[in-house]
Amino acid sequence: MSLYSYKVFLEVVDSGSFVKAAEKLNLSASAVSHAVKALETEFGFSLFNRNRAGAVITSNGKRVLPHIRNLIKIQNNLDQEINIINNYDVGAVRIGLFSSVASNWFIKILHDFKEKYPGIDVIFQQGDYSNLLEWLDEGEVDMAFTTDELAGNTNFLPLKEDPLICVTSEDFVPENKTFITLSDLKSHKNTLIINKECEMYDARKFLMENYIHVDAYYETVMNQTLFAMVKEGMGICIIPDLVASVAPSGVKKYPIVGNPSRTIGITYADPEAISPTAKLLTEEIQTFVEGLQ
Repeated sequence: MSLYSYKVFLEVVDSGSFVKAAEKLNLSASAVSHAVKALETEFGFSLFNRNRAGAVITSNGKRVLPHIRNLIKIQNNLDQEINIINNYDVGAVRIGLFSSVASNWFIKILHDFKEKYPGIDVIFQQGDYSNLLEWLDEGEVDMAFTTDELAGNTNFLPLKEDPLICVTSEDFVPENKTFITLSDLKSHKNTLIINKECEMYDARKFLMENYIHVDAYYETVMNQTLFAMVKEGMGICIIPDLVASVAPSGVKKYPIVGNPSRTIGITYADPEAISPTAKLLTEEIQTFVEGLQ
């Protein structure tokens, strides 16, 4: 079966519709349907359930999906390598970001990268920790910013330590005046505000390691909401310094006893077959982070 049919299949999966896939590929709907039907005939099972809402991938389709993505990725990697050998910097790289990296780092990284490699498309998806490994596992991104705790035993390239800090209202005074103690946290365990981006792997992990049981807490995705609640004295929050970098006036930031931190780095979808464009983007990211030291 040709790679053309595989590319059509992936576009139907990603767009959720034969009609939308046809528009994206500049094909007729019948051509898309024919390509998918040819795959289904060769495989011996249905790949999609068709309905008025579009096309829903079947369970068998889900089983072959990562293998087909890998085939296309291998072909793309080969094409990119050939182009780079011939001094044509073209291609694409897909990267997953969590919000604090997106807002504090990535715009500058993207700007500098595009100046050097205007022919390389950078496609990025932003989500919280829960999205990133899923995107990597399913081949939706080639690489993603992650943390050491999030990446676990997967291939992980560490970049920078990001301290955890405590953000409080202006009238809050820590026990020892200069940093947050475990006693401070225990006395405020039911008025903690936790950022959804990193709550399980950073803040709550630190609390559990120090035997601070939290019965109730506020959880929010929006940093503006988090800081507004802190400013109004509704609680204190433990967040990475990178998240706290956008804290407004009217709040205070304190280091935490023991200097806990997260390690920000990069994880690859396939560490044994990193695309040439992903390598170039990694180099740009490393250059940027080195400039932060």
